Amino acid sequence: MERIAEPLTMYGERSELAVVDWPWATEQLARAGAYWLTAPTATHPHPRPVWGVWHRDRLHLSIGSPALQAATEPSAPVTVHLGHDTDVVIVEGEVAGPTTDRALVDAYDTKYDWSYSVDEYGPLTTIQPRKVLAWRSAGWAGRGGFQAAGRWRFRSV
Repeated sequence: MERIAEPLTMYGERSELAVVDWPWATEQLARAGAYWLTAPTATHPHPRPVWGVWHRDRLHLSIGSPALQAATEPSAPVTVHLGHDTDVVIVEGEVAGPTTDRALVDAYDTKYDWSYSVDEYGPLTTIQPRKVLAWRSAGWAGRGGFQAAGRWRFRSV
């Protein structure tokens, strides 16, 4: 996959803000404790917190809910965001499929001080980003305004 930096459009206009660096966005994705996943479900979609790891420009999530598992079949569209209120990172993408890669499970176990059992919880679900959006704002609840923004599009090469 190729990652292409693009200007972020905010309120219908191209952003003139300073650019958020990709390393900052990936650090937020790597350090996040919970990832808020929204997938199309049989009822109204809503964000659900799940654990996971960011590795090589992909998210690998532990999705335990049967309803959410059913909604995350390969190629299903998903949106994932982090829980911070002023420093925002949003991943828009699709389910690439399940993985039982031992290195990813080990990274998950290290991050959460856990012993993840694929037999008990099922494989991790890999999310392939199509687009990542990020912005930083200042002040309580972002009242100090936007400080920097970034957008990256991913495409197959």
